[in-house]
Amino acid sequence: MFRTVMISAAAAIFANTATAGPAAEAVIASAATELSAGDLSAEELTELVDVGATARFTLGRHTRTLSPEKIEAYTAAFESFLETTFDNHAHIFTGAEVTIVGSQDRSDRDSIVTVQVAMEGKAPETVRWRLLDRGGEWKVVDVQVQGLWLAIEQRAQVAAILDRSRSIDAAIARLGETETDFAETDRSPRG
Repeated sequence: MFRTVMISAAAAIFANTATAGPAAEAVIASAATELSAGDLSAEELTELVDVGATARFTLGRHTRTLSPEKIEAYTAAFESFLETTFDNHAHIFTGAEVTIVGSQDRSDRDSIVTVQVAMEGKAPETVRWRLLDRGGEWKVVDVQVQGLWLAIEQRAQVAAILDRSRSIDAAIARLGETETDFAETDRSPRG
């Protein structure tokens, strides 16, 4: 029995010998170069994100109870939220030095890429990007900044809204309010 378990474990380890890291790292390195140069638009950055999957993730268990039309409306609001947030904070990264530190492969289709962002006059900050291979194209599904995974945080906020109000419209409205909140304040990364 022990031998069977050991052989199965070894087979599982060696079956996942493909490395996702270099391909995922290349996506982030390219985006970082364009972002630092001020050449990456909100729409282009959003194209790097699997918006539909990330939006559904943030809806969590509530996805099962919503109509396809409500999920589509939420996804559109979520995409607008991402673009507005980026537009309001892109200036922070212009001129920043972004260095790929490495990646951690969770599987051959799932990788977390770690980067250091050094902005003038501030201590370098670590940012982690989780990417999934979606049919040969690497897409961002979450970002960790200042220790918080943003999609996971958004999921908790959406769950609180839906548990309280039972209305996806309230969650959609909150995304719009958040766009305004971000527009009115500068939430630069701490340095």
